Amino acid sequence: MAKKKKAPTSWDVARLAGVSRSTVSFVLNNTPGIKISEETRKRVLEAVKILDYKPNAIARSLAKQKTEAIAFFVLDIANPVFPNMARGIEDVARHNGYILLLCNTDGKSLRELRYMNIMLERRVDGIIVGALSNEEVSKIAQKKNIPLVILEHPRLPEHDVVYADNIKGSYDAVMHLIELGHTRIAHITINPESIIVQERIEGYKKALKDAGIPFDSDLLKIFYDKVDEELAVNELFSIPNPPTAIFAFSDFMAIQIMKILTKRGYKIPQDISIVGFDDTLADLTIPSLTTVSQPFYEMGAKAAEILIERIKNPNLPIQHVKLPTKLIIRESTAPKNKES
Repeated sequence: MAKKKKAPTSWDVARLAGVSRSTVSFVLNNTPGIKISEETRKRVLEAVKILDYKPNAIARSLAKQKTEAIAFFVLDIANPVFPNMARGIEDVARHNGYILLLCNTDGKSLRELRYMNIMLERRVDGIIVGALSNEEVSKIAQKKNIPLVILEHPRLPEHDVVYADNIKGSYDAVMHLIELGHTRIAHITINPESIIVQERIEGYKKALKDAGIPFDSDLLKIFYDKVDEELAVNELFSIPNPPTAIFAFSDFMAIQIMKILTKRGYKIPQDISIVGFDDTLADLTIPSLTTVSQPFYEMGAKAAEILIERIKNPNLPIQHVKLPTKLIIRESTAPKNKES
């Protein structure tokens, strides 16, 4: 059996190039503040090429005090909201020489904290959090001086934040229904402790107020744990003056509501208009779903840009970046039926 060839080392490179091992390290790591002549640099790089030398990534990261890795704590990558966001992060990370580590937290604060400790052990250069569940993660990031960017409303002023304009998006969705002649507009949502939920309720109420339509608490259905679309529909259509339009917190919720109403014989949008939020599966439904599109890719890309800037310069001012949403009008909304 042939003996396995030993991989070349930095000592081999140094001997072939006729320089010290530290000079090899300075050249390969582009060490700032160290002047290397162009002739020496060429000799080192030529030796690397001849020997097919592959620097040890762990050793290099220890020398540079950088791993060139960032982490993304995502609630659930299977949720159609997050893949485009992750792609935006990964594209920017790769362009800047970083790799991306993906951690599914399922919104569980203890799992989020565990991942935080693991990432500290792995010495990642920075972390992006899809939605912060455990504020202890924020405290650890500050204590350990690890850059942290959050993809949600800026409730933590000490961190960089990228978020969508939920108030305006919600406002536009409800105003669209009002312009179609609807005045009985229901909103179905979940988890009132979420700032995103609160903002969408705020946009919903603001649109009603601006149109001179009194807010009716019977038309606002909030679930504290798991959304029960069947129960929401039962309650909304058992009141004396039921809604002619429904604005749902998410596309997924809107699609479930459409299925329930269709099974009960309602025609969409002839009998009732439906609007979602996110623009994930909206163009695949029948009828296609009117929704508010969030710039998920751009949010991820911007978060990665800010994180990498902060890794390079920790003293930059904190950034809170709000990105616009866009109402996408499709087939699930129509003028109010005069008979309803």
